[in-house]
Amino acid sequence: MKKVLFVCYGSGHVRMVVPVAAALRERGLAQIQVLGLTTAASVVRAAGLPLLQFKDFVEPGDEAALARGRELAAGLGSVDDAQESAAYLGLSYADLEAEAGPGEARRRYAQFARQAFLPLRTLTRILQRTRPDLVVMTNSPRAERAAAIAAGRLGIPCVCLVDLFAIDEVRWIGATDYAQRVCVLNDHVREFLVAAGRDPGQVVVTGNPAFDTLLAPATAERGRAMRRRQGWEGRRVVLWPTQVEPAVHPFDGRAGDPELPARVLSRLAAWTQSHPDAILCVRPRAGEVPPALPASDRILLTGQDWPLPDLLHAVDAVVTLTSTVGLEGHLCGARLIQVLGSVFEPAMPLARFGIADAAVTPEGLEAALDRWTRQPRQQHRQEAGGAAARVLAVLAEFL
Repeated sequence: MKKVLFVCYGSGHVRMVVPVAAALRERGLAQIQVLGLTTAASVVRAAGLPLLQFKDFVEPGDEAALARGRELAAGLGSVDDAQESAAYLGLSYADLEAEAGPGEARRRYAQFARQAFLPLRTLTRILQRTRPDLVVMTNSPRAERAAAIAAGRLGIPCVCLVDLFAIDEVRWIGATDYAQRVCVLNDHVREFLVAAGRDPGQVVVTGNPAFDTLLAPATAERGRAMRRRQGWEGRRVVLWPTQVEPAVHPFDGRAGDPELPARVLSRLAAWTQSHPDAILCVRPRAGEVPPALPASDRILLTGQDWPLPDLLHAVDAVVTLTSTVGLEGHLCGARLIQVLGSVFEPAMPLARFGIADAAVTPEGLEAALDRWTRQPRQQHRQEAGGAAARVLAVLAEFL
């Protein structure tokens, strides 16, 4: 049986990988292992999948790298796994130093921190020891990118899963020799990568497996039940997932507008209060202090105790700056309005890539609400579990 190595970081990246890896193993199509980077490890363990980490590939002669890794980890504060942090940071820094020299490595790390890493030597070591027949990774720029480059040099087929739009990642994913297949969210992303130089046969529209559970029939029914239970039938229900806008973009230094989210919320509340059939749901992020809201029985705080998939099936529209909750709402059938002006907007062009129904300035929000909250919810565009199944079909080409 052939072996597949998945390589992924945490958050949405590992959530793309887990359903695919689990299905591959359950169907007996391949032996699988997951190189779970940083915060991905706990998710891989919880899913019961075979986990590999950087610390599993430490060799004699790595003592200086591990010592450096412990120094770097100390600057991060509390870490969940000190041994893994030392190995990940130390081996990655050693690769940076080998590639750029000690002085340039110090300069790059001081400026970019972990974003400076591209641990090619370490990923080559890992691939040589695990000897997979296929490497699957998502679109992160550090160890995942290094895995694709190392696999190419070793002659191992590689498949890249793109979570969203590849706006920044097109710089490397757009290269024709970067992975044999690239799995993308929709036709707009595929056309974007083809325009950048990818062979059309190399880019496959699969959808994002992380979103498959949103489309389960039971989830949709719970959403409809929530709507009935809340008395929202015949109402226009809008969801605003709260967001934070920085004063300065963390990577390129562009100026942001920290007051933009509050201004949008204020306009949403005013619009709701002036329309007796409107309901506004405000969902703070996990751990966030809820914003102050006007006293109104039609402006609700729908916190983390409200299941998000159910809520997305219950509302008529989502308004967002750049939150992926907007994309998830779109997949569930809600109308989506993007408010322009975020410093992160270039990386989340929701209208350009066929996700948002409208992209408007804050001053155009009310007119967009008037129009799109009167439109019916859209029918599902993908079936439950469909993205993972389509990715599996792509992987089967190499197994």
